[in-house]
Amino acid sequence: MSFIVKRGLSTLIPPKIASAQNLGAAPGAKRLANVVDFYKALPRGSAPEVKPSGLFARYRARYFDGKNASGAPLVHLIGALFLIGYTLDYQFHLKHHKGSEGEHH
Repeated sequence: MSFIVKRGLSTLIPPKIASAQNLGAAPGAKRLANVVDFYKALPRGSAPEVKPSGLFARYRARYFDGKNASGAPLVHLIGALFLIGYTLDYQFHLKHHKGSEGEHH
C-alpha cells in the first residue's frame, strides 16, 4: 500500500485497535469486528429525558426549568410566609385572647 492509502485508513480506524499492517491478518480483523459490533450496539438518537424524582426535583422541573418557567414560585413563597407568620402570631399572641373579649394585656 502506498503511504497515502495507509494515512487514509489510519484516520478511519482508531490507532490502538487496528493498524494498516493488521487489517489483513486474522487477529486485527477480529479486533476490528469487535469494535464494529460494539459501535453497532450503542443506542442511537438523543438520550431520553430524565424524569425528576422527589418533591423538590418535581417542583423545580415544573416551575423553573426550560419553557415552564413562571412567577408562581414567588406567589407560593408569599403564601408560605403569610401562613408561617399567621401561625406564629396565633401561637404567641392571638390564642391568649380567644376567650376574653374585653381583656387585653
